[in-house]
This record gives sequence, structure tokens and C-alpha cells, in this order.
Amino acid sequence: MDKNSITGLILIGVVLALFTWLGRPSEEQLALQQQYLDSIENVAALQEAAASEARLGTNSPAASDPAADSLLLPHQRDSIAALEQHKLYGELASAADGTEELITLENDSVAYTFSTKGGLPVATELKTHATYLGEPVRLLRPDDSVLAFTFITRSNRVISSADLYFTPERISPTELKMTAKATTGGTLNILYTLKSKYMLDVKIYPEGDFAQLLAPNAPYLDTHIEIPIYQNEKSAKAEQRYSGFAYEFASGEVEKMNAAKSKSDDLRGTVKWLAFRDMFFSTIFYSVNELEGVSMTQTVLDDQTDGKLKDMEAKFILPIDKSNAEAPIEFMIYSGPNDYNLLRSIEKSMDDEVSFSHVVDMGSWFRFINVWLIAPTFNFLERFFTNYGVIILLMTIFIKLIVSPFTFKSFKSQAKMRVLRPMVEEINQKYPGEDQMMKRQQKTMELYQSAGVNTLGGCLPMLLQMPFLVAMYQYFPTSINLRGESFLWAKDLSTYDDIISWSGVNLPLIGDHISLFCLLMTVTQVVYMKVTQATSGVDKQQASMMKWMTYLMAGMLFVFLNNNAAALSYYYFLSMLISILQTQFFRMAVDEDKVLAQLQENRKKPKKKSKFMQRLEEAQKEQMRQMKNQKK
Repeated sequence: MDKNSITGLILIGVVLALFTWLGRPSEEQLALQQQYLDSIENVAALQEAAASEARLGTNSPAASDPAADSLLLPHQRDSIAALEQHKLYGELASAADGTEELITLENDSVAYTFSTKGGLPVATELKTHATYLGEPVRLLRPDDSVLAFTFITRSNRVISSADLYFTPERISPTELKMTAKATTGGTLNILYTLKSKYMLDVKIYPEGDFAQLLAPNAPYLDTHIEIPIYQNEKSAKAEQRYSGFAYEFASGEVEKMNAAKSKSDDLRGTVKWLAFRDMFFSTIFYSVNELEGVSMTQTVLDDQTDGKLKDMEAKFILPIDKSNAEAPIEFMIYSGPNDYNLLRSIEKSMDDEVSFSHVVDMGSWFRFINVWLIAPTFNFLERFFTNYGVIILLMTIFIKLIVSPFTFKSFKSQAKMRVLRPMVEEINQKYPGEDQMMKRQQKTMELYQSAGVNTLGGCLPMLLQMPFLVAMYQYFPTSINLRGESFLWAKDLSTYDDIISWSGVNLPLIGDHISLFCLLMTVTQVVYMKVTQATSGVDKQQASMMKWMTYLMAGMLFVFLNNNAAALSYYYFLSMLISILQTQFFRMAVDEDKVLAQLQENRKKPKKKSKFMQRLEEAQKEQMRQMKNQKK
């Protein structure tokens, strides 16, 4: 063996000896281990005595021997517990034992309740709103809400905040600090600051050598949240329909999970915020560093005897700054109403571009109508009127005035079709039978073209009004402004106004009640459609077919709106009532004799066929030739 090999072996031996000396247990650890071994022996002896007692019976000497009860001494039990906690929690074993205490941060709008076990919020209660039963709205409930995060230590232990006990320190009436202390002296701190209204700032940061306890290859906090949706509104069906998850991707795109069915989803990419959304209230979690690996599960509950509508669960990752392990993790919690104006004001006060206001259901395709027209008009009228029935009336009149030019144009087009009806009937009599159907259509189109009548003139203006009807359908049911507001017999315009109700039996399609505003709207719908048919100028065959369509559509609308907001039925009732009055006014304003005279004058003028009409006539002629060939 050469000199270098001998030197290497000596150095290896020195390193091993040094490592063994540095890694030897301390006297305190040796004592704890010995206590643990002694305790294990005593536990085994106690178990043997208990087994012997079972074999001999309760009257045996072993059963009456008081020495059996003293086999495991109190300090031995404590030693075993300490060693078990050390095995599970390592340097955080001292924080795994304590007494739970509840602390509340509150202002005029909301109260957040925190538990020292876990150090996170366990309950939120809104002071500004009540349920339909008059109880405070509670979004987080200590019974079954879960809010916890886990992290991995250098010793490869997975620690959950739910297992740790934090020491509370109230810094101010709106500030609370929670501290979990490690055996090494380092601390994990959570600082809560309750801002104005419903916002809660959360800052998680380590102090001392706590950052060194975290695993360097796992720079994140795994977050687990469960917030069930409980019934706060009168209509459980409507509330269940409008509750679910909403979230905004880092790209700015906001999406909502389908609320109608149970579903799970794993999102790709990072998310700015995630909302547990109820019909009128939400709990939103937002992180400056965004949320990663978001997975969501919602379960629609059919059995609602306990008032629970949905189970909602989400898991995501809160990243830690890799370059600075001691940098705080900051996020915000909003637990409050789905108030569009309030959420917009919060958006404007933040440095980041977020879209919290999209939590409010205002539709997708026609959302711009609600955002830029309906909501501002509603807010403007609120400055001068406190009765929301009057506000809806004035807003209905305002919308009707906006679309009245289109309505008038539609009526005038129908008037032209109506005065030409006798001439159309003559064409039908001149070319009877199925074999001359194409000829009848061709001559009818020539009549309309020569008179300057657009057959689509009555349809297109009506179609332009549809976005307003759809926008109002999306606005009223989830408008927080209407919640709890009464008008006439309706105690709450945000839910149905049951004038007749029965319990225990749910009739198919109707349910357990009849809404009076919905009933009035249905009757008005029938009257409106009859008035429209009378002024449309359709022939007798079409009129007879549209007659049963009138009742079918009215019945479908009743079924559709009977469980919806009274404000929506009230708006549709007013809208159709005004439409009936408009039709009567237009009928008086339009002189049909003058219209017919004008059309007759138009027919005398030479008309140049448009390319569209030429193509249409060519297509009709080609179709007629094919029909003749088929007959031959």
C-alpha cells in the first residue's frame, strides 16, 4: 500500500469519527429515549395485566390490584406524548400542543373569527345583511368550513396548519397576529389586517431561523379550502342555480363553473383569484403572487333538510419566493355581498388589474348592456327614489323610450303588410293548389317589391329589442340592490311573491306556489300577443296556428318565471303592458288609407330589381322547373 492510500484511509477514519462524535445524542435525548423505552415496557406490562384480567374475570386478584393502575406514571405518559409529537412534527412539536381559543376582528360590515388551532379564519358573519329567516349571513361556519395550508420541512415532514396551535396577539382593533413557535426559537407568523368593509389582508412570514426549517425543494404552501353553500334566500332552487365557483386567469379571462350539476375541474395555468360564489354573497381568495395548481369540486345536494345546498372544495398552491424564503406570502380574503359598485371600487383601489366585479351575474353576451346602461340608470334613479317598484317602473319606461323607434318601425311595416293583405288574397285565389305554390310566392314577392315593402321589416326591429329582454333577465335575479326590498304584496323583490302556496307537495313544473306578478305577467302576455296578431296582417291559416302558440308560449313563460325574482316578472308585466298601450297609440297615429295610397303610388314607379331579388326569382324558376320535371 502506497503512502497516498494510507493517508486517504486515515482521513476517512478521522471524518467518520468526527461525524459519530457530532451526531451522538445529548444527555437530554438519551434520558428521553430511556424514558420512552421504560414507558413502552410499562405499557406492555399494563396490556398483559389487562389481558390476564380479561381471562380471569373481574373478581380476580389482578383486577383488584391497585398496582395495575400505576404501571404507567403521569410523567411517563407525558414523555411518550412528547416523543410521539417530536416524531410527527419535529422542530414544531412544541406548537402541536395547546388550547383552542377564538378571537374576532370586526368592523361595521363584517366579523372574522379566528381559531388559535390552525391560526386561520373559521367563521365570517355579515352585519349588513340577513337571511330570509332574519338570521345573520354566515359564509364561513366553524361546523364544516375548512381553511388550512400544509408545508414540507427539511426533515421531510408534512405539517398542516390545522394541527398547530398559534399564540394570538391583538395589535389593534383591526389587526391580529398569530404566532406558532418552533423548538429552535424561530416562529411562523400570520398577520391579519381588517380593512374597510369586507376585505381582510393576510400576510404569512417566518422569523428567526424558521425559514431554514422549510424544505428548499418545496417552496410553496398547499392550501385546502372547504366552504359549503347554505340557503340564505327564500328560493333554494334559484340560489342553488346561481351559486358556484368563479375565477380569473392570469390572462384576465373570467370564467364560472357550471352551477347546475356536480363537477370537478383542474385548471391549467395560474389564477389571480378564486371565488366561492353564492347567489348574493361570495368569499374570494386573491394572491398577489397568483394561485397555482387550482383544483375545484362542487357537489349539488338534493337533500337540503339541513339547509345546505352545495359542498364546495378547492385546493391550490401559494408559491413562496424562491430567491428569498423569508419573504412574506400575501393574499386577501373578501367575504361579503356581490355588490357590483363595491367590487368595482375595490378593483380601482388595487395595484393589480383584477375583475372581482365579474362575480356578479350580469350575463355574458349582453353584459355590456347591464354594465353600461342598466346598472348606471338603476343607480341614478336610486338617488331620487327609495321605492324600488317605482324605480323599476321608471327604468321600464326609459328602456321602452329607447327602443320605441324600432317598435314604431316594426308596427309600420306590419301596417303595410296588413293593407296589402287583400291583394295577397287575390293572388292566392288566382293561383290555387300545391302545384302553383311557387307561382303564388313569386307573385307575392313581386307585389311586395313593387310596393316597396320589406318582408323582414317587422321582424328585425323586434329582434333588436331581444338583447334588452335578455339583459334584464340576467340583471334582476342577482341584483343585491333588490334583496329584501318590498313593493305592494311582494315582501322581497329578489325572490318569488307567492300569493298562493302549499307545503309538502311540489307540482311538476310549477312547484309549491303561484307568484302573483308572474300570473299577471302571463295574462298580459296573452293579451299582448293577441293584439300583436290582430295588427300583424297574417292570413287566417297563420292566425289559427299562432292562436295555440300564444297560450303555449304564455304557459312556458309562467313555468319559467314562477320561481324567479318578483322584480323580473314585474318588469316583464310592465314592459308588455306598455307595449299594448304603444300598439294602440301607433294604430291611432298611422293612417292605413294613406299608407295604402302611398304603396299604390310606389307600384306605379319603375323598379329596378336588386341582385338579391334577381337571384331569388331565378331560384324560384329553377325550383318550378324541377317540380314540373318530377311530375312528368
